[in-house]
Amino acid sequence: MMREWHVWEPIISLENCRKAVLREACTPRCGRNGFAADLREHDTQWANYVRDRIGDGLRLGAFEEFDVWEGGKMRHVRCYHPKDAMCVRACVQVMEPLAYKRMTPRSYCPVPGRGGLKLARDFRRSLRHTENCCRVWNKYHPNAKTQWRTWIEMFDEQHFYDSLTYNVMHDTMFRIFGETEIHAIIEEFLGFRDGLPIGAGYSSMVANMVLAPLDWEIIRAPGVFGYARHLDNAALITKSKKAATDVRHLVEDWNAQRGLVAHEWAKFPAGHHAVERGGWRIDADRILPSTNVTRHIERLLSREIEKLSHEEHLALASLWGYVKHGESESLKRLWRERKAWRVFKLVGASAKDAELGIILDNKPTKRKTP
Repeated sequence: MMREWHVWEPIISLENCRKAVLREACTPRCGRNGFAADLREHDTQWANYVRDRIGDGLRLGAFEEFDVWEGGKMRHVRCYHPKDAMCVRACVQVMEPLAYKRMTPRSYCPVPGRGGLKLARDFRRSLRHTENCCRVWNKYHPNAKTQWRTWIEMFDEQHFYDSLTYNVMHDTMFRIFGETEIHAIIEEFLGFRDGLPIGAGYSSMVANMVLAPLDWEIIRAPGVFGYARHLDNAALITKSKKAATDVRHLVEDWNAQRGLVAHEWAKFPAGHHAVERGGWRIDADRILPSTNVTRHIERLLSREIEKLSHEEHLALASLWGYVKHGESESLKRLWRERKAWRVFKLVGASAKDAELGIILDNKPTKRKTP
């Protein structure tokens, strides 16, 4: 792969650093730490701070660890302090577009234009196309021995983020960004340690770059009609059961060379089961939120909106996209009946209250003189 020699200058530009500061000011953890208002008000001053830190050699502090609901299940997240997160975001928002252009069109990740909704729509289009081809073929070949039936193969990388070794990540990123300054930033991200922290800001970019060569090999394999991967979950449509088995051997050999293991294999004829990937439940007829997402929404809406915590308000607001773009009439009806649109006003109010409370708690108090 061609190295991106022109990355360094955009990263340390003042406009890029200011954009990173303002984006970080909108994150919930920045409000919890009491930095949100200060970042918005003095964005140029903080942008100069970010540029100086990156230019002088990026040094990151320790992680802040907490649990958060994501995709209908609890995840253990490790993220940086807002001062460090601004520097990481300034680097990643320049590096991500250059890295992701090397991915296949059927590889998806949590960035605009490549999210789970696009995965669901594209995979449904592939399912409809293959089922139509099978229907036409079987119509003109009524003999049972010549009937054509496509197969779906799904797999999940086992403990993918924890299983990645430093050598695999370093070699992958160095092939893309070989510049001296960028190499120093990547070394600071990876930290000479195995495994990737979920929520650090650069984890999805590194993970997707590690799996990008596997995507190209699967797409070029004979008998593959459709493919979709979201982070470490993948699903593909093959021409026959034998083609699905061959792809499975290909994935297992590729993983064995890098110390990874794929598990939760599922293989079934197309049309027998729905495909759950990227937070969606996909079949040829409609797109629904996945089982975990649906249960999480129903659990939150089973209580009074005002009695939910601030984190639960944020989680419910982030799940509105599944209700809006999904084709589940029951969830939409439940959302209307519970008047769940009020959560967007409550998120703004509770965020301001939490931010004000942190600022007041950290404000030094005057001591009374005797």
